[in-house]
Amino acid sequence: MTRLAWLFLAVWVPAALAQTTPAQPDIHLVWMGGDDCPPCKAWRTTELPQLLAAPEFQGVRFSYVVKPIRASVPPAAQLPAEVRPLKEALDRASGGRTGSPQAALVVNGQVYDYYVSARPADTVLEMIGAARGEWRYPLTRCLQMPAKGRECVVPAP
Repeated sequence: MTRLAWLFLAVWVPAALAQTTPAQPDIHLVWMGGDDCPPCKAWRTTELPQLLAAPEFQGVRFSYVVKPIRASVPPAAQLPAEVRPLKEALDRASGGRTGSPQAALVVNGQVYDYYVSARPADTVLEMIGAARGEWRYPLTRCLQMPAKGRECVVPAP
C-alpha cells in the first residue's frame, strides 16, 4: 500500500467513524430521600451499591438529595450544585408532591422519567440502557406526577 493510501486511511477512517458513532446522551439520576424514610434507607443500602458498581452505570451522573418524607423538592439553596439548574423542572415533574423516595432520570438536561418509588438497581440499569437507545424503556415514562397519588398525569409520548 502506498504512503498516500495509508495517509488517506489514517485521516478518513477515524473521521468517518466519528460521524457515524452517535454521541452518548448526558444521563443524570437525581434521587431524593432521607433517613426518615425506611424504603430510602433500604435502597441506599442494597440497590445504590449495585448501581455504583455496575459497568452500565459508568458515565451516569448521580446526585443524592436529602429530602424528608413530608417535604417536596427542596429549595434551590438546599440542592447540590449540579441539581440546582434542574430545580424548576423537578418542581414541575414532581407536581409539588411530598413523600419519599422521589427520583428523576434526566437526559440531556430534560426530565426523561420522574418516579416515586425505590426501583431495583436492575430496573434503573434497564432505564439507563433505554435512554442510551440500546432497547425499549422497561416502564411507562412519566413527565409529571400529581400532587397526590401514584398515577402519572403527563406520561411521555
